[in-house]
Amino acid sequence: MKSPIAKRVEYRREYHGDVFIDPYEWLRDKDNQEVIDHLEAENAYTESVTADLEPLRQKIFDEIKSRTKETDLSVPTRRGEWWYYGRSFEGRQYGVHCRCPV
Repeated sequence: MKSPIAKRVEYRREYHGDVFIDPYEWLRDKDNQEVIDHLEAENAYTESVTADLEPLRQKIFDEIKSRTKETDLSVPTRRGEWWYYGRSFEGRQYGVHCRCPV
């Protein structure tokens, strides 16, 4: 599989007298179907050239996960009349930020 090459479209902008030329500015438009197609092609290429690394990726992920306490509580920090702390829960992707009165 051949790596996708992003086309170059000259885009010029000027700030405070300085001129900037960015041929890849068009890639910032996340709603542009051409940008989406290019990113999907890049992702497919990356998957194809790194497919043989999947067992290693999984092994590293499993090791990190085994060393991570999923249900955890951070050390509380006092700010004024409040305690702030973070909590994480096993099986949830995101933790929560909490505060309680002193």
